Formats: sequence, structure tokens, C-alpha cells
Amino acid sequence: MSQPKNAVSYPEHYTAEDIQLIAEVNAWLGADKKHTQAALARLARVSPSSLNQIIKGTYATSPSPLLVSISNAMRHAEESESDVLAPVETSVFRLAMTCFQMARRYRNFAVLSAYVGTGKTFAAKHYQRTTPNTYLIEATPFMTTQSLVKLLARLVTGVDSKGSIDDKFRAVIDVLANTDSLLIVDEAETLTPHVLHTLRRLRDMTNVGICLCGTEYLTTLIKPEHGQFDQIRSRAGFWPETVRKISADDAAALVQTAFGDEEVADEVVARLYAYCRGSARMLVEGLIASVQQFRNDRELNVTLVDAVAKQALCLKPIA
Repeated sequence: MSQPKNAVSYPEHYTAEDIQLIAEVNAWLGADKKHTQAALARLARVSPSSLNQIIKGTYATSPSPLLVSISNAMRHAEESESDVLAPVETSVFRLAMTCFQMARRYRNFAVLSAYVGTGKTFAAKHYQRTTPNTYLIEATPFMTTQSLVKLLARLVTGVDSKGSIDDKFRAVIDVLANTDSLLIVDEAETLTPHVLHTLRRLRDMTNVGICLCGTEYLTTLIKPEHGQFDQIRSRAGFWPETVRKISADDAAALVQTAFGDEEVADEVVARLYAYCRGSARMLVEGLIASVQQFRNDRELNVTLVDAVAKQALCLKPIA
């Protein structure tokens, strides 16, 4: 039987098991396009170039040891997905969606500031995963203009383009200019003035939207009129007040989603909300996760919540 037109011809040092695993990798990467080679390489602790060579059949030695790591990483990712809550349309989630849509539609800046743990990063990652032509950058205090441009070039062009920083910047502009693309920058309050001004220049030269997400410190950084970021402030077409906490209704939706079809009493929801102090992260990753872990078929009531909060999370009793 002849091979398909685009079939890869693998060298002799690739075993039949290797080839089968590569087929599974390709199928996993192609499923709903949820996963990328770069992400899989990070999960497997394998260099992106090695993974690419293995898939293409150009890896110089036996790929078997690395394929074991890659296969384990895929399995772990699938197992972990079942532990992650489905997106819940909390008030913070809806506000974030509006910010992203406004920035994209009007090709300008939008600013989303919220206290830590309220769910802005969760919303940004969900929007990036589900909306084409959306690029998400997670900023760090050590990000320079050079590292920003290099990262953008990889994200936007899909390759490590050669040339100077200016060459890479112009390559990004060529790809993004006058498209419906959106750039989301999370943890934006950690960026230096030079990096923020580079983002402003990028917006001006590409005519695409940019949404800056960060903590309450992002507002204090950019908000002052006639300050060094006045050109960004004046370009912000959507800038709601800083989100301080999730609402009680948000907490109820998150709790009910976590416990599925099980009826959760109002007093249990109220107690969980009181403990989390408006933090979605504390509610989901701390309280709910601990209750589910240590419940052991006990009734879901306030007594159980109090016990778990004290013993597993060292939280003070609610008066």
C-alpha cells in the first residue's frame, strides 16, 4: 500500500512504538487545536526544537526516551483538565469579556484592573483560547523592550525570526497591521515605562487593540493626567473602576458549578463566601478544593466547611 501524499518517512532508528506515539501526539495536538507544540514541549520538559524534529522524523538519535516524557505529559494534561472548573460567567468574567471586545472593536487600549484572585487572569486565558487572533502575554518585572519584542515575534509570526530587535518589531507590525487581532497583556503593572511606551507605539503602528490587565496598581500607574503615560491614558477607550472582589452571586455560581447537580444550601454558600473574602481563587482553589478533598462522603454543611477551613487552611472561625 502506498503512503499518503504527505506521510512522513521515518528513519530506521524510529521503532514502531515510536511511530505510534508520534501519531498520538499529532492527533492530540490537532484535537480542537487546544494544544500547541510549544505548550506540550514545556509540559514534557523537552526543547521545542527536539519535539519538532521528533514529529518530522529528523531527530538524529532514538526518540524513545523523549517520547515517553511527551506521552506522560499529554496524559497528565488530560487528567488535570477534569479538575479545572468550566468557565463561570461571574461579574468579573463578563467585565473582562467586555474589555477584550471593546479593545478589539475600537482598536484602542482597554484597561482592566482588579484585586488579586478575582479571576481576571482566568478570563484572559479563556478568551485567548477561544478567540482567534488573540495573543496573551504574561508580563514580568524583568521584561525589557527587547524581550517583549522577541516574545511578540514568536507569538505573532510563529517562528524565531532573525535580525535586529527593530527587524523583529517591524515583522510583528507587518503581520498585525489593520487586522482584527487583539493583544492582552496580563500583570501589566509590572512593566517598565519603556515597555509600556513600546506597546503604545505598537498600537499606533498596527491599528489593533491592546488590553492591559493588572492589579489595582495598574490604575495608579497610568491614571494620572499629564503623567509619563498620558499618551496611553488618552488612548484608553474602556477603563472601568477597579474590581475589588467577586459578588455573593458570583460565589454562588462558582460553588454550584463545583458541586454539579448536588443541591448546596444557601448557608453553605454564604459561609464559603465569608471565608474567601471576595477572592475567587481562594474560593475555588482553596476552600472548594479542600472540601472536595477531605469531605469523605460527609454531608455538605456549615460544620464541614468550618472544619475544613480550620484544619486544612488555618482560617480563623467566622463569627
